[in-house]
Amino acid sequence: MLSSQNVMYVDKIAERHLKTCLDIVIMAILTGGSTHGYKIIATLHKEFGILLSPGSLYPTLHRLEDDKLIESTLDKGKVVYRVTSAGKEKFGKAVAAYNFSIQKMWRFVKTYGESSPLLIQEAKEEILLTN
Repeated sequence: MLSSQNVMYVDKIAERHLKTCLDIVIMAILTGGSTHGYKIIATLHKEFGILLSPGSLYPTLHRLEDDKLIESTLDKGKVVYRVTSAGKEKFGKAVAAYNFSIQKMWRFVKTYGESSPLLIQEAKEEILLTN
């Protein structure tokens, strides 16, 4: 089990990783159905325990919209976002690239981090506990 200090470190990495891959995460949410910005923030908070600020979310939504990967409509005073067909195609490619990148990173860490097998084992155990 990870210590409380390590849990805080893991949370910081998770937050940084989420913000780095925010476009993919937003596309994943919207692939599941149309929704508004507040619901995206609430979903991220529920799933990751990270309260994303509107200042982090909306620029990414606007960029995705400018790139024609999502589109928005006004419904009962709320802006509702949905993924476009181009967005679905791009999302599939992004997920494949993300998966490749994560696997490559894990192989690197495992190879070069062998001097710290206990830390690698703790990480594996934590992943198993949370999944």
